[in-house]
Amino acid sequence: MTQLQSGQRIDVSGQGAAIVRFGGLDASRVALAAISPEGNVSAFVEHSSGEWQLSSFEQPGDHYEIVAYITDDRHGGFVNSAYPTRVEISGIQYDFPAPQQQLAAVILGEIYLKDGRRRLKVSNEGFTFGIDAYLRAKQLQSIAIPHRNRPAPLPGGGPGPDTQRRPPRGSGSPLASGSGVIIGRDLVVTNAHVIEDGSSFQLGRTRSALTPVAVDEAHDLALLQGPVTGTPLPIRLGSPVWLGEGIMASGYPLMDILGADLKVTTGNVSGLTGKSGDVSRFQFTAPIASGSSGGAIIDEFGNLVGITSASLAHESMRERGSISENVNFGIRSSLVFEMVAAAGMPLPTTTAISDGTRRDAVAHLRSSVVSIIVIA
Repeated sequence: MTQLQSGQRIDVSGQGAAIVRFGGLDASRVALAAISPEGNVSAFVEHSSGEWQLSSFEQPGDHYEIVAYITDDRHGGFVNSAYPTRVEISGIQYDFPAPQQQLAAVILGEIYLKDGRRRLKVSNEGFTFGIDAYLRAKQLQSIAIPHRNRPAPLPGGGPGPDTQRRPPRGSGSPLASGSGVIIGRDLVVTNAHVIEDGSSFQLGRTRSALTPVAVDEAHDLALLQGPVTGTPLPIRLGSPVWLGEGIMASGYPLMDILGADLKVTTGNVSGLTGKSGDVSRFQFTAPIASGSSGGAIIDEFGNLVGITSASLAHESMRERGSISENVNFGIRSSLVFEMVAAAGMPLPTTTAISDGTRRDAVAHLRSSVVSIIVIA
């Protein structure tokens, strides 16, 4: 057995099949594919749970990456838990290095030609948010990935703390309200479930029209464009949220009861995943209510770390004999950045605010968080 290191190169010219074996707990949830920069995909053949084979290194072409990924990553989980990973090439077995970070899609290696010889460069890098994030980074969103399983959206099974719903009305009448965050010039991000039942949308404070330009239903995000006056919130990308971190949640809950002014609550990050281990979300304790959906979750200085998405339904939890106080979920802000990039819009600023008081942070929210009116 040969232990490989990241960056190490192996000559695989003229070699036979490659057999990849995962020996960890989540081996049954991992699949492999060879993906070229042009978007050509060659699926590995599954022989048994955790064992995959590529018949020839020449099969996918002259340049491609071998990617291992969680097939049902909407249910959370990382490829890391499927390690150790052993690769057999022409009867020789190699131990591949495990990723240093928690990743739901891992590039095992890159195949390329040099001086007429086919080589394998060992890697252990990848993407926390799975194969979809890999495809977005490579600008290959339109290709189909083999063995991909997309369960029903999580968490919360839909709206909650949903948009502020009103009784059904005729076409052209206000149907609901939600919250949104200014993240660029004339760009507002909100939840996909905020706008799902509407035919048109307005900025609450000016009634200016907003037009959807991108919707990511899988991650419950929507990007709206229109004449918006305000200051974009900087997106914190350099450092992930940490357990116990203090945050503030802001939005426009229960506008018909509480009024149309901004509401801000405080809490902390109480969990690093969402429902059922969903890695695209995190859990927080700041109180929220109907109409908070799509609002901003910021750190102590006013940087955007998440978008309010859902809350455990108190009624359903009580039916189970449980109490759920302030068990809420936010969508990680890195997904907002990726959606804007995928939509071809100017990238949001990521220059983080590094000092200031809570009063300063709330002042930023006043000019950056808006209400959205949904029209039937």
